[in-house]
Amino acid sequence: MNKKSYFKLLLKEIKRKGFFHLLSANVLIQTVAFASQLFVAGILSPDDIGRIKIIQTFLSVFSVIAGMGFGTSTLKLCSENRSKEEGMKLFGSSVFFTLISTTTIYIIVLILNYFAVFSADALIGWLIPIGLFPIISNSLFMVFISYFQAVKQIKLLSKITITNKIIAIVAIVLMAYWFGIKGYYIAFNLSFIVMLFVSIRILRKDMSFNFSIITLKSFFSIHWKYARPSMYANLLSELSVYIDIFLISYLIKDMNEIGFYSFALTMTTMLKIFPATVQQITSPFFSGLAHNKPEFIKTFSRYNQQLYLIVLITLVLAQLIITPFTEFFFDAKYNESIHYFRILSIGWSIRQMIQLQSAAIFGLGKIHYNAYISLISLIFNLIVCSISIYYFGLEGAAWASIPGGIVVLAASRYFLSKALK
Repeated sequence: MNKKSYFKLLLKEIKRKGFFHLLSANVLIQTVAFASQLFVAGILSPDDIGRIKIIQTFLSVFSVIAGMGFGTSTLKLCSENRSKEEGMKLFGSSVFFTLISTTTIYIIVLILNYFAVFSADALIGWLIPIGLFPIISNSLFMVFISYFQAVKQIKLLSKITITNKIIAIVAIVLMAYWFGIKGYYIAFNLSFIVMLFVSIRILRKDMSFNFSIITLKSFFSIHWKYARPSMYANLLSELSVYIDIFLISYLIKDMNEIGFYSFALTMTTMLKIFPATVQQITSPFFSGLAHNKPEFIKTFSRYNQQLYLIVLITLVLAQLIITPFTEFFFDAKYNESIHYFRILSIGWSIRQMIQLQSAAIFGLGKIHYNAYISLISLIFNLIVCSISIYYFGLEGAAWASIPGGIVVLAASRYFLSKALK
């Protein structure tokens, strides 16, 4: 087979698997998130952009703790060869467990915030109750997303996300324009609630929560086998990824400069769209190939080469367009963010190269390996970021992203090789 025929066959295959439907949804999701942040950046001050980034960082970490990995266990268990009835019971129990855990964590967050544990900034303290409410709504929605992924309802997933994200961007921009940062978070919450409501409506006929205590204990044990290592892995991963923001929020007092750094981080969103889609579409398929190592390795190698190429192309394009893009849309407002972005884009691009390796490790059932990778990354980033920020401030935090990306890529590659053996 020549290269041209192989390429046509490959395109046909990934189209059949729903890649382009999921890609269109992901592009829209990320574009909406990216565009809404850009619109909001144009409306709000750099100080408020810094506050939004800090609150979103707390949201990311607490969502992992609150979700307890049930989204991942749902994806793993429901993508296996099970009857629809058994799959729906596993899904329903996951929704129940997630509701209990997220509500509990949210209440704890409110108590801690009352004592100003998270920030000395009065406005951040005021915003945390609404800024972190998606701990409940988004965590529940992600369980639904995991189920749609598991049963390979990619087209349906695409339609849900596209419809609701169009509503979200309009609401976020209008509310931010009318009510400032407070309006931003009101719309932010509404977007998650609407998405959750639509998902419930779609599955309401099949969903069942008629569980006895004994049945719930049984399902919890089944879920916890995969949820626990996934929660640890994701928590360590989130901490390692956002350790710079945590350190910055405590070590840097200039909220305006934090805003410029946060805007640069927001711009790195453009680097994540394609890699995240590749991981999302391949996770359930890798799980199905776990017992066929030759085909597993062949599939991984093929997609991984494409991933590396995509990452390289997006990095080059990002470096070329960042200055004219920023100056055209924001005049000189965020010019101080450009030099941060040029450095951060390299570090984040290197990190994106692990997406398929993480999916492959997940598919092989070695979820605890992802926890080891994240732990290595967290320890390294904590040490390097602390030193870099102490001596070089925010620019040091940006430069630390490059060795951090290299370490996590090397660790991921090592544990994938170990998993394949």
